[in-house]
Amino acid sequence: MRSWFLFFPAVVIPLTFQIISSGQPSSTATVNTPQKTLPLLTRLPQTTPVAPTANSPQPLTSPKKQPQKVIVQKHPPKAKTRSSKSKVSTRPYTAPAIEIRVAIAQNISNIAIASSTNANIIDGNGQALEQLPPSEAFQLSANNSTILFTGWQSPSTVWVEPSDGGAVFVGNSWYRGRLLLIAQGNKLLAINYVDLEEYLLSVVGSEMSAAAPMEALKAQAVAARSYALVHTFRNANEQFDVTSGERHQVYKGFATEYNTTHQAVGETTGEILSYEGGVVESLYAATQAIVDKVHKGAGMSQNGAYAYANQGYDYRQILGVYYPGVDISRLESK
Repeated sequence: MRSWFLFFPAVVIPLTFQIISSGQPSSTATVNTPQKTLPLLTRLPQTTPVAPTANSPQPLTSPKKQPQKVIVQKHPPKAKTRSSKSKVSTRPYTAPAIEIRVAIAQNISNIAIASSTNANIIDGNGQALEQLPPSEAFQLSANNSTILFTGWQSPSTVWVEPSDGGAVFVGNSWYRGRLLLIAQGNKLLAINYVDLEEYLLSVVGSEMSAAAPMEALKAQAVAARSYALVHTFRNANEQFDVTSGERHQVYKGFATEYNTTHQAVGETTGEILSYEGGVVESLYAATQAIVDKVHKGAGMSQNGAYAYANQGYDYRQILGVYYPGVDISRLESK
């Protein structure tokens, strides 16, 4: 085991995953002040030079997923030959629903929020307090650990839960999932609870150019998924798992979702880097120089991944270059 890998054994991270590539790959009151103009959520932006397609994902119709308990059990490597009598599963793969908590605003005095659909404001006991109409901006502030809306106040902790898979607007961006607001004295903390796979749709486009070669984007998706999964267990603090900035992984919501990032995440759904029953914290940086300086040479160079993809490497080969000796595994529901 190399010291630069951070591994979490089965006793700490109870997950089930199946190895699919082993070792190194084969080479309530509206604002009385002027309303905030909300960006529209009509379609995903296209990235040049990727041409628009009729199948570009639509952002507001994803169903809410209920968390599932997932357990690390290592499947044996697949045999090189398969008996003609062996049964091949035709069950479509669905990644387990894992929610990650992302701090998208911290230590701020006030903030604008909205929902693309009707949304309930719920207190910590599950009691509905108010309902937000769709696409109307509301200004919030904090005072003595209470959250102040225009015309009324709420407890120190409230949820904003959009209906019908709607999106939440916070500050100046739209996000998938639901929102937890916490008043800390006279400051606010906003935490986006979002499905891991949906989180990655934005992270991949925030951390790497959406116009990068697809195999580089897919390598980025697997690395980002592994990193995020580790931090759902090794949390930033009690309130959230990761921040939305460079301290962890950059996450900007719908603003950095593209047809290419949807493809990269979709074609690697549930895939992570693993080693001896643990999940690898797959570090990465923009260049090899930064990887060498910040991560002691351990991790993926995003520029390097781009170059390897242009040379014809697939994403598993790229990951094999930067994370030698690890497995590419797929998360399984219990």
